[in-house]
Amino acid sequence: MDFRGDERAVTVQIGAVLLFGIIIISMSMYQATVVPNQNEQVEFLHNQEVHDQFESLRGAIIESSSETTPRPSTVSLGTRYPSRTLFVNPGPVSGTLQTRELGSLTVTNVETTEAETSDYVNGGLSYETKSLEYRPDYNVLQSAPTTVYENTVSYNRFDTGYEGTLNDGQSLINGRTISLVLLQGDYSENGVGSATVDAQAVSPATRTVPVTRDASGNVTISVPTELSEDAWRELLAEGNDDYVHSVDRSGDRVEIEMQGEEGGDSVTYDLRVGAVEVGSGVDEPAAYYLTVVDGASPRSIGSGDTETLTFEVRDRYNNPVSGVSVNFSASGGSVSIDPEGPTTDSEGRIRVTVTGESAGTAEVLGSFDDATFTPSTRQDAGVEVSVSSGEAAESGGVGGLLYENDAVARDGDDSFSTPGGVEFSLRNVGSDSVELLSVVVNPHDDSIDGLSDRVDGGDDDPGETELYVESPSGDALVDYQITQNEFVDVPEDGLAIDIDESGDIGGSNPVVGSGESARFYVYEFYETGGFGGTNVDMTGEWLSVRVTYRLPSGLVDAKTFSFEANAQPEGGVNAPPTPRTTGPYSVPEGESIQLDGSGSSDSDGSITSYSWSITDDPTGQASLSNPSSARPTFNAPDSVSGDTDVTVELTVTDDDGATSRRTTTVTVTDTDGTPSPSVSMRVDDLTDIQTNNPDFVVSYDIGDTNASFERVEVRADSTEGSASGFAQQSTSRGSVRFQPGYGVRQTFEVTIDVIYDGPNGEYVESSRTVTDVADARNRNGNADLSLGSSASIDAFDVEDRTNTRRNEVWYRADYDVSSGDFSRVELVALNLNGNGATTTTQRTDRSRNNVDIIERRDGAQTDYRVGILVYDDTGAVVDIQTVDDVADGNGP
Repeated sequence: MDFRGDERAVTVQIGAVLLFGIIIISMSMYQATVVPNQNEQVEFLHNQEVHDQFESLRGAIIESSSETTPRPSTVSLGTRYPSRTLFVNPGPVSGTLQTRELGSLTVTNVETTEAETSDYVNGGLSYETKSLEYRPDYNVLQSAPTTVYENTVSYNRFDTGYEGTLNDGQSLINGRTISLVLLQGDYSENGVGSATVDAQAVSPATRTVPVTRDASGNVTISVPTELSEDAWRELLAEGNDDYVHSVDRSGDRVEIEMQGEEGGDSVTYDLRVGAVEVGSGVDEPAAYYLTVVDGASPRSIGSGDTETLTFEVRDRYNNPVSGVSVNFSASGGSVSIDPEGPTTDSEGRIRVTVTGESAGTAEVLGSFDDATFTPSTRQDAGVEVSVSSGEAAESGGVGGLLYENDAVARDGDDSFSTPGGVEFSLRNVGSDSVELLSVVVNPHDDSIDGLSDRVDGGDDDPGETELYVESPSGDALVDYQITQNEFVDVPEDGLAIDIDESGDIGGSNPVVGSGESARFYVYEFYETGGFGGTNVDMTGEWLSVRVTYRLPSGLVDAKTFSFEANAQPEGGVNAPPTPRTTGPYSVPEGESIQLDGSGSSDSDGSITSYSWSITDDPTGQASLSNPSSARPTFNAPDSVSGDTDVTVELTVTDDDGATSRRTTTVTVTDTDGTPSPSVSMRVDDLTDIQTNNPDFVVSYDIGDTNASFERVEVRADSTEGSASGFAQQSTSRGSVRFQPGYGVRQTFEVTIDVIYDGPNGEYVESSRTVTDVADARNRNGNADLSLGSSASIDAFDVEDRTNTRRNEVWYRADYDVSSGDFSRVELVALNLNGNGATTTTQRTDRSRNNVDIIERRDGAQTDYRVGILVYDDTGAVVDIQTVDDVADGNGP
């Protein structure tokens, strides 16, 4: 057989060559397409990681602005691609993180009522600030953004001009709080690895200053920024609608104008400034101005008495500076001074003890730049001190109150265990009684900026109100009706409380007789930053308290005390019990009423017995049943000639045998000729079920009142939870509105009390309570409060324009209201299922067409109640018309 002409092996060789070519081409295609795509995904994931890291960096900068400890954050500058055996990667990705100049952040049209701080604030404030930017150098990913932090905001900036914030958060403005966080320092880092950024406050924002608009206009914050005005509007819209007036672009900055007025009064804003360093190149801020932090000037003391004044040195960011030498002097020989040390302490403060030497007026002067004093310069501050003669003090004049050295920090009746309240006693050392008018409470630590008893309900006892004053002649209290997450603002110059006018619940001014003592209970102090605030342990904290009082002669004077709150003692001398009654009471002639002393307490033990007695009865016919119980029954005389006051005394004894007494008054009313006031009321339920927001409009009309009428008190209390509301009106006809923020579908008791003022104080003359379920449906039995002169609804036509395909609810209405007493209408679209939006809108025109009550909101195919309410000129609802409809684009 001959094989010399056989060529079959050529086919195998050609196939191998072709296969090898296909492999090479496939690998080339993989290298050209798949590898770049995979590397682009690596770069994209790295960019997302940087975004998350910048959010953490933003939080660290903001948090460090009010702390003394640094907050480190890490930013991944670059990334490496996964290793490949047969394929080639480009070099690793690098990036640059560095600070950039922004310009001056300014606050203009601003002034403060704090005398010494005005040297710092008035005329405006200006601070340099920077941004921190990250720029990646990706090999594949196109149009990667530059990631930026500036002015409490983090965002992406693209070369196309588009910008996108990394979240919707900003901390520059929060309601009435303006927080300037300045970024300073020089930082630059380039590479592939991770960069650590230590955010360190060079001036922690521990002080606030109250500011308002000045004669030039509203408070305006000018922010140097590369973020657009639309982005700033969107960031500031959340929760700041009531206070941000406008946002406009001006060159390379955004001008944020704040609201100037609220309810006819100038809005007061709390301004805080913190400076944060990243990198290096920032010097520690120097002393900038001197201020007085424990109350206003002038002060009044008696000859031989002492007073403690507290001065504070602050930097240009309004924060304290320690270790600064302050020179003190006194003009005139009426006082002598004794500074506690040569330099300011860790809080930037230095205290001066002033002793009254002789009658007259002197000024205590402080200056940290030199020994001279110029009142108009920010480096100087002064307090005027008026010294009275010793004879004035002995006759009950100024200096009639003496601090009893017994301040103690205690825990109140809230759910926490922190001793956040302070109790102290003042003794009247004069020969005349004094009427306590007001109290200014000022913690020396300005970070303590809130007060709340945090007691839901309670009996308004000490520890259950913000201020309680206990005196032998009768107690007084001031209670603010605020929610669990709200606080009474404590300004830097102290919280001023008018004993018979401040708060939502109070009483008359207490009187302290000669030689008697009054016990003050202030509960509890908080640092309000963060959700829910932080309850402050007041043990070891210094406070200044200024008490204003009036003498029988009509002379009004004030005295300031500075003291440290001590820890609550263990054991010790027995404290007497505290008797408390719920009076004064009022009862019609011939009827009975239960008295209540069960609120009596003993701070170091328990009550063992109660004893009630009638000490003054002009009729001689009143009696008590079960007088040895906590709740005896008072039996009124069958007949009295005019309203008559009967005095009842409660004596309580504790487990150590100590006793205390308290008197109260029972007013027996003459019912023969004076009818009780009538109470007509209606409750219009406008609840937003979807957002868990009960909304009650309570209208009322009180008839048959007389000259004793004082006011109307209205309450709405859930019977199934803690949601509640309280309001009071001085008119006998009108309305109030309650939106407690939670409690949908719960039953609420709505109570109207008619308060009269008698010879021995106020009492409830008439009352009415109705119930309503917070479900956007009116209760049965609402009263018709319309009068012959009231406006009424002539026409109300509703059009359902809902788009079911887009789930957009839309109701439009025409309405016409007749002539008559009228103030406004309220158009409502109430979702009855809880799975759609609810809206209400008020208008002051009597007739209008094509009014969009709700437009393009969620809730298609659900049940709605669409209606109109007419309010008269007193604010009472006098007419209402509603239509029930399914939001489907048809009808109703």
